[in-house]
Amino acid sequence: MPDARQGASVASFYRFQPVHDVHGLREVIEAACTRRSLRGTVLLAPEGVNATLAGARGDLQQVIERHFPGVDVKWSTASLDNPVFGRLKVRARGEIVTFGRPLSASTPVGRHVSPADWNELITDPDVLVLDVRNGYESDVGTFKGARRTATANFRDFPDFVVRELGRHRHQRIAVFCTGGIRCEKASAYLLAQGFEDVSQLDGGILKYFAETADVDRAFEGECFVFDERVSVTSNLEQGGFELCGNCGRPLSPNDRGSPHSECGKSCDGRQRRVDV
Repeated sequence: MPDARQGASVASFYRFQPVHDVHGLREVIEAACTRRSLRGTVLLAPEGVNATLAGARGDLQQVIERHFPGVDVKWSTASLDNPVFGRLKVRARGEIVTFGRPLSASTPVGRHVSPADWNELITDPDVLVLDVRNGYESDVGTFKGARRTATANFRDFPDFVVRELGRHRHQRIAVFCTGGIRCEKASAYLLAQGFEDVSQLDGGILKYFAETADVDRAFEGECFVFDERVSVTSNLEQGGFELCGNCGRPLSPNDRGSPHSECGKSCDGRQRRVDV
C-alpha cells in the first residue's frame, strides 16, 4: 500500500450503477469533498460514477465509505510538492467516460481477469492483447507485446475496431486500460459486434501494479494518468514524465530539451493538460 507520508493520497474509482438523481447527488458530493479539502474530478451520470480525488487518506476514505460504499478503489500517491489537481470539479454528464454509448449495469461486458492471472493470459500466443487507451498514453508504457489502438480519443475506438479487427472476430481478445473503466465499454462494444471471447484486466493497470510483484510484471514503462503527476511508476508513486509545453504530449526525462517528434520543437516540460 502506498505510504501517505510521501505526499497526497490519490483515490481512483468507478462504478456502473444507476444514478436516479444525478444533479442532487452532485451537490451532495461537492459539499462533502469541499468540507474535507479534497481536489480532483468526479463525473456523475445516469450510468454511474467515475472519480479521481486527492487529499488526506482519512478524508478520502470517509467520503468514499459514506457515499460510495463497497466501490473498488485504486490507491496511489503524489510527491509532497505536487498538488495533483488544481481544484475540485464535480460534474453531471451524459456518460462517466465519453464513448457515445451509455452502459447499463446489465450490459454484458468482458470476463474480468484478476491481476494474478493476467500474465498467464497475455503470454498465450493465441490471445490478442489490446491496449484500448489513447496513443500518447501507450507511449509512456504498456504491456509487452500489446497491440496499440493508437487512437487520439476513446471515442475513436469503434472506428479502430471496424478498420483493424474484423479478421480477429473469432480470436480470444484481452483488453486493458488505466483503471478498468474504458475496458468495460470497450469489451461491451466488442461483444455487441460479435466478438466471441473477450476478457479485461480487472481494475486496470493501477490494480495490476498494486497486486503484482516487480519481478512478475509484464508491463514496460510507466502508466499515464490524467492529473498533474502525468505518470505513475509500478510502485504507484509519481513518475518521471512531464507534458510538452508546445503540443501537450508526455515527455520522458530524456526527451526534455530535444526536438519532440509530435511538434518538432524543443520542449522544456512545462505543464499543459491533456484530456481524455
